Amino acid sequence: MKSSLTRWSVIGYLLFSAFLIVMAWRTHSETTIAIVASSVLMFAMCWANATHLLGAKTALKFMLIAVSFGWFAEQMGSSRGWFFGSYVYTDVLGWRLGDVPAVIPLMWFALTYSCYVISNLIVWRTPVDTKSSYSNILFMSFLAAMLVTAFDLGADPYMVYKLKAWIMTKTDGWWFGETIQGFFGWVFVSLMILLTFRLSTQDLRLQAGSTYGKRDALLPMGLYASAMVFQLLVGYPVEIRSMTVFVMGIPLLCAWAGWRQWNNHETNIVPVSKISEAQLDQSQYQADPLADTTIANIVGPWALPSASGMAHLASHAMQWRKIGIVNQQFDQWQTNASIQHWAPADSSTPAEITQALQTYLANGQALPVWADLAKIRRAETLFIDYGMLSCTLLFCSSLPECYVIPDLSAVLHVAGQLEKHTEYRIRSTAAMIFPVMMKDGLTSPDGSGIAQILKVRLIHATIRNLILHGKPEDVVSALGNRQNDKDAGIIPPLAANALPETSNNMYQALFAHGWKLGEDGLPCNQEELAYTLLTFGYVFLRSLRRLGLGLSQDDEIAYLHSWNVVGHILGIQRELMADDMEQAEAMFAQMQARGRADPISPDPRPGLGVALMATMESVIPFRVIKAFPVLMTRYLCGSATAQDLGIDQRVGLLPKTVFSLFMLITAAIDGMVRLVLPEFSISRFITRVLGTQFISDILMDQTRPLKLPEHLLSNVNTMMSGWSSDPKAPGWMNSLETKIAEVIEKKSIPDENLSRIKN
Repeated sequence: MKSSLTRWSVIGYLLFSAFLIVMAWRTHSETTIAIVASSVLMFAMCWANATHLLGAKTALKFMLIAVSFGWFAEQMGSSRGWFFGSYVYTDVLGWRLGDVPAVIPLMWFALTYSCYVISNLIVWRTPVDTKSSYSNILFMSFLAAMLVTAFDLGADPYMVYKLKAWIMTKTDGWWFGETIQGFFGWVFVSLMILLTFRLSTQDLRLQAGSTYGKRDALLPMGLYASAMVFQLLVGYPVEIRSMTVFVMGIPLLCAWAGWRQWNNHETNIVPVSKISEAQLDQSQYQADPLADTTIANIVGPWALPSASGMAHLASHAMQWRKIGIVNQQFDQWQTNASIQHWAPADSSTPAEITQALQTYLANGQALPVWADLAKIRRAETLFIDYGMLSCTLLFCSSLPECYVIPDLSAVLHVAGQLEKHTEYRIRSTAAMIFPVMMKDGLTSPDGSGIAQILKVRLIHATIRNLILHGKPEDVVSALGNRQNDKDAGIIPPLAANALPETSNNMYQALFAHGWKLGEDGLPCNQEELAYTLLTFGYVFLRSLRRLGLGLSQDDEIAYLHSWNVVGHILGIQRELMADDMEQAEAMFAQMQARGRADPISPDPRPGLGVALMATMESVIPFRVIKAFPVLMTRYLCGSATAQDLGIDQRVGLLPKTVFSLFMLITAAIDGMVRLVLPEFSISRFITRVLGTQFISDILMDQTRPLKLPEHLLSNVNTMMSGWSSDPKAPGWMNSLETKIAEVIEKKSIPDENLSRIKN
């Protein structure tokens, strides 16, 4: 049922509209009646659409702001010459409120609301705002104000010279008698209306309501288009008719292209997570029995510190040696075939370690029974098609979102993997992603995806064993029913003198860290593993959408399915995986909210975020675009993630302006050209260039201290050779991409590395 506020607002409006039409009828002017009737109808349609889109209260707020500002500006203009210059309204527009015809404020709302929706479709490909930072509020408000003024370019001359709706005191302006002040006034007043509305709703999560159909978003576009058609047919002077097609038609085409993207992916139902809070609470105390048992059997029990605080160092030395032996075996796990009947190359490897690893490999390498090979192959093709772009999204969206969860960041912080060895973390991530997503990575003995995944799975188990000083199942069992008790299951950190002098080792740092089991659950628990999986599947697909490159629903499902197969091999429970984007979106938001609700002090995330951004900036040779990684990460991940990672600091005006103009121009050009060439994309072109740079300088540069394994390096080189041209782009764009990449490489890579990469 409608609220009483909405009901009385509608009744009041109907009475007011009837009054206006009656007053117009009394003038016996068909023109006045037509103008008043069409104006109140347009206003009603926009108000109803806004209520449908934004909700009754938010729509009413928008309407009151627009009507109030519009009436005040027009009253000051007609009486004092403010904003638009000196002019006087005639009786053509009907009954006046003060010096202003009553239909004028109604039109201010109809126009600003229509342009609000159109500007959002152009930039965000959704009819509502998706970001609420001050810079975005200002930019989007200005864009919509310019669209309002574009309408006025054709409307004002017609209203003055043809209808004589008002009389200008000064008629020697720049545009058919209109002064430049008039157009500045339109931009300013529209900007104030839109800024006020957006700022007043900044803290709201505006989204299309569950009853707002995709076709409903066409109404504001249709009203704007009808004004364009009217000016095209009867515009005066006649020059207006040619001009209006371009001035109003171009943004309409861009908005329509954005609507098509939104129409392909949005649903009318707000997604709800299939996982309950209770299930996620339980998953925090669940790990990976297969991998955890393997490591526990290899490492054995830990000798913990004595009452004096000193650990049995000799016994600890044995643990480090066993872990080192396990790591040495990883060098043999290069292909899926190499782990099918694996045996250590070194005969000195202890039998108990050999037996434990063979059992682990035998039980962990099989694909799940629900694996769909056709979907896996489709996902591999998509990864290859978006190869260089995939790397940019890895750096600017997947990895940043991965570090949002405080407990995950805490483990990385302790290990020093991102602040001190940023490239190590990036390369280790790539060392899993590339083998998994390359052709036959999961489905052929010649692939290496399964082998790489099983390495990562065992590393996760090692981290848990080190932090907990034992097998996770045993620690949870000892905790009993005191889960989520902040005072239970506390593993105190070890003093510096309780470790060997080589305690800068990552594993020893984890062993000494300490943990609060009752408060935080297990390290690398099932919820955290499932969240990380979403960052490589869901976040990648979400980023493609935000760049205007969204895949079809079937392709998105195939990509998520392939990563779910990866999750199975990683030891993640099936019920914690998402099968489609709606499920993924809901689960991702749910897990992020849970992580943010449990902060850690001191917060390790800003240091990790800044280190990641600095690594990317270091390989960009041009100063004006060095802030591009930060700005792209903000764009793809949102302001909340940027704040979590400490990358929401002020960026210079020039790079920010360059980035904003680039995104706007890209959206406009892509929107128009795709009407003829659906695969055309400037955004894919730019992100491919950046992806090439990131791969070359961060992943492939073997002069750095942390190198990719030679077998993986060879495979990635082969894959990169297939990425040298974009099959979806025209030839001239591929040629331009090659030239830009060469310029960047020459500026940033030593000659000997450049020749190696080209070869």
